[in-house]
Amino acid sequence: MLVHGLSAKQLSTLEEMRFRRDLPVEFVFADGKLDMPIALDGTQMDALVTVLCGLARYAFETQMAQGYIPLPGGHRAGVCGKLIHTEDGRKRLRDVTSVCIRMSKDIPGASLPIRAYIKKRKRLLILGPPGCGKTTVLRDAARWLSDECGLHVAVADEREELFSGIKPGKKIDVMQGAGKAEAVQMLLRAMGPQVIVTDEVGDEADVKALEDAARCGTRLLASAHAECWQDVENRPVLKALLDAGTFDGYVFLGHHGCLNRAYDADGQLLDEEAEHGKCNCGNGDCEHNGISHCGW
Repeated sequence: MLVHGLSAKQLSTLEEMRFRRDLPVEFVFADGKLDMPIALDGTQMDALVTVLCGLARYAFETQMAQGYIPLPGGHRAGVCGKLIHTEDGRKRLRDVTSVCIRMSKDIPGASLPIRAYIKKRKRLLILGPPGCGKTTVLRDAARWLSDECGLHVAVADEREELFSGIKPGKKIDVMQGAGKAEAVQMLLRAMGPQVIVTDEVGDEADVKALEDAARCGTRLLASAHAECWQDVENRPVLKALLDAGTFDGYVFLGHHGCLNRAYDADGQLLDEEAEHGKCNCGNGDCEHNGISHCGW
């Protein structure tokens, strides 16, 4: 097993394992990268994918056609290859050339830097680049809203990253496997949630479902990819949410879930609402725009 040669520190900071056909395996850590002296050929890549699917590859054809395989514990494997359109209208991924296993982290307190915003903002969107810790922060925030705030929280966990194999909070109901838009509608109709939580808002159907939930008076906590306020104004999906007033607060995360900036629905900075705390991300005190951070 490749990870057997890693130190305890490396294992604790491992974020990604990247496999590319006929190229060295790459390990990505919190503080650097390492190329391993091993490469997988096409047959070995195919075997890796089969193992990641629990030897039941047919059961994951839908997810693989969307570029990922959900793994136990909230981990996820991204996959690339050749997408084939079958005669019956389905899509299947074949000839996998790349696999990126992203390691999920369940970190109590990861949402501490944004809790002040969650308290004051009824509908909050968490933003940041891929791999910055949005899902980790979102998971911890959902548990906090459930266990400490006593709210009924419903989670639309489309890609099974938030609470797959991970114990949810005391008052959390999780819908997995369904698309976000479908899951949000199902949760609204059936579970009577006070808060709806979902990850990676990405298309028009997601936007409509969240707009409907907002109109029903349900609190929202969601995440999406963006690096700055200009992305909110320029990306069609985020611009649609902005124009509809779906969210009344936006928080941007930096590396390891550290709070970067926060805005209201009009794009005005809200940094004065931040709670101050000591960062335990291992990099000393993280200071961005005069705000202290914690959670890692």
